Amino acid sequence: MVKSVHGDGEQGQRHPSCTRLIGSAIMTAMTGRSGRWTPRSVTMAVGALGIGLVLVVLAVLVIVEISYRLQWPDPHRAEFKAFNHSLDFSKREGSTLLALGDSFTAGAESWPFALQANLGEGWQVLNAGVGGTTITHAERISRLRFRQFHPDVVVYQTYVGNDLLDLRHPLEAKGVGFARQIYWRIVDSGFFAPWFLNHRAAALAALMPSDPEIVEAAVAAPFAVDNYSPRDRWLSRLDPNHVERQILVEGDAMEAAWRQYRRGLRLLVERCRVNEADLVILVVPHCVQVAPIYLERFAAMGARWSDADILARSPVPFVARVREAVKGQSSIRVVDALPAMQRAERKGIQLYSTNDPHLTPEGSELLAQIVAASLRNGLSKKGPHPPPQ
Repeated sequence: MVKSVHGDGEQGQRHPSCTRLIGSAIMTAMTGRSGRWTPRSVTMAVGALGIGLVLVVLAVLVIVEISYRLQWPDPHRAEFKAFNHSLDFSKREGSTLLALGDSFTAGAESWPFALQANLGEGWQVLNAGVGGTTITHAERISRLRFRQFHPDVVVYQTYVGNDLLDLRHPLEAKGVGFARQIYWRIVDSGFFAPWFLNHRAAALAALMPSDPEIVEAAVAAPFAVDNYSPRDRWLSRLDPNHVERQILVEGDAMEAAWRQYRRGLRLLVERCRVNEADLVILVVPHCVQVAPIYLERFAAMGARWSDADILARSPVPFVARVREAVKGQSSIRVVDALPAMQRAERKGIQLYSTNDPHLTPEGSELLAQIVAASLRNGLSKKGPHPPPQ
């Protein structure tokens, strides 16, 4: 009879498993040649395991960083597929529009979905939005989407409320834990890997089953500080002036964030130029700029500003700087959504959610109308033709 290699016979003894070898090595390190456990051997083993763990973590971070920078494999394939499930990518008729942006853009029923309905036939709107991103992420994402779809028009949605803060976090604010400080310092240095791993963890957490009735009740609930978005509540207490500092681009941290933002924007502009694509920069205002009701809510959470009237004037310094950065280029248009959104709120249309700074369906529809109007007005000599009326 032939004995199994993996059995207890002679051949099995000649070929010990990998698990046995590792276990034997650890036991040897912990007990030494004498076979007895000593404090010194235990310390050495724990140190070796710690070093090994650090090396594994560093290796994972390096691999993820390189992968994200190259956009290979596609790091946002799941979101892109979910947000564009109804599109037929085999058809390339008419003009292709690529929508980039953060959580205002991400979603199967956000403003790009409404824009497709506004533009109608002759257009294909691709939603490449990813929540929690800013210009540095959008510029990377655009590289892959340009190779895949060769869009005629790119609409980059930027948000006054946190696009600069995500480039320079409030490190010196009281109440920031050590681990969070380390994380912020790494991502503020321009690394993508920690952010992406955090982003994937949040996406997995969102897949956890939830009670639809509880979710619906939360959406319909009247405003209360305890019901509002936890992140905004926490930021308003941690850094009461964080909204104003971004809108006005005020302070050393925001100036540094702006310089990084401008570099990313110029890279995106250059990519559009090389690929002969028109660019629309859609600036979404923070809700406190749009109507007094939102000012009151953020004030109740602890947010502060020196002059609320300045925040509501168009263009605010952030928008003015974006326009200055791209001036003189006929294929680029900066669209400030603030005036149109203020008019809609004065008419009684609620554009922002009651307990969240994101848009209602009416807000997304208005953004789609604003973008559609900009496209119909034409961008450049080669710009796409408006759909038939």
